[in-house]
Amino acid sequence: MARPLARDDSALNDWIVLLALVIAVVVVVGAYYVIFTPPPLPTPLVAQQGDTVSINYIGYFANDNLVFDTSLQSAAQDNVTYPKAYSFAWRSSWTPLQFAIGGGTVIPGFSDGVEGLSVGQSTTVSVPQNLGYGPANPSLIDVHDLVETVPVRVTTNETAFTATYGQSALSATNVTDPVYGWSATVAILGNVVQVTNSPYPGEAIRPYGAWHATVLSIDDTANNGTGIITIQNHLDPSMVDVLGGKTPAGQTFYLSSVDLAAGTYTLDFNKQVVGRTLVFQITVVSISSNV
Repeated sequence: MARPLARDDSALNDWIVLLALVIAVVVVVGAYYVIFTPPPLPTPLVAQQGDTVSINYIGYFANDNLVFDTSLQSAAQDNVTYPKAYSFAWRSSWTPLQFAIGGGTVIPGFSDGVEGLSVGQSTTVSVPQNLGYGPANPSLIDVHDLVETVPVRVTTNETAFTATYGQSALSATNVTDPVYGWSATVAILGNVVQVTNSPYPGEAIRPYGAWHATVLSIDDTANNGTGIITIQNHLDPSMVDVLGGKTPAGQTFYLSSVDLAAGTYTLDFNKQVVGRTLVFQITVVSISSNV
C-alpha cells in the first residue's frame, strides 16, 4: 500500500516568519513616520479682495528716492538711509496701516500691491500716477527766474494788505515783508495803500523762510517810478523736493525743479505726491479674512 505524502512543516514555518517580519517592518516604518515626520504645514493665508490687512511700509519717490511717508519709526528717524522729502511729517505714534483691500481707503496701486501676499511677506511696489494720486494741475506750477525782480512800490487795498501782512494798514508805519523779510513803509492815499519795500543792496534774505537769496540792486526810478529790486536766489538741484514753504495766504508749495542752464526754479503748489511715480516697500503684518 502506498504511503500518504508527508506535510512540509518547515516550509510553512518559514512563510509565517517572513509574514511576521513584513508586518513588523510595516509597523515600525509606519510608527516612524507618525512619530518623527511633522505634519504638513497648512496653506498660508494670502491677502485677497475684501480682506482687512495691517501693513508696514516705506513710501518714496521713484526719481530721487526721497521718503514722503512711512509707518516705521525706525525709518522715520533714519535720515541717512531714508532721506526725507519736504512733505514728510513726523507723527505722534507709529503703527501699521490697516485697511480693507479694494475698499477705496488707500490708493489703488498700494491696495493692488498687497493682494496675494501672506503674513511676513515683503515686496516693493511701483505705483504710477494713474494708480496713485493722479496727474498734477499745471495751473498750480509756477516757474521763476533765479535772478528775479520785485517792485519797490506795491499798490493795494486795505483788505489785500491785511491778508498779506496780517495786520491793518496804518500810514507811516513799518511792516516786515512776509515773503522776503525786509522792512517796508506803509502809506495810505484815500482808499489806496502803498507799500514801499526798503531792502539794501547786498542784503541777505530768506524767501518764504526756506532758502537763501541776496538783494543784488535797487532801482527806485524804473518802471515809471514803481522801481525794481533785483534778487539772486541761491538754489541748486540738490534742494529739489527737499525745500518748501507757505505763502502769506497759507498755500503750501515745494521746490520741484531748479534748471541752472535755463536760470529758473519751479514752485509746485500741488501736493507733493501728485503727478508722481511712487515706490512702496511693503511688509504684511496681519491678515483678517472676510470671506
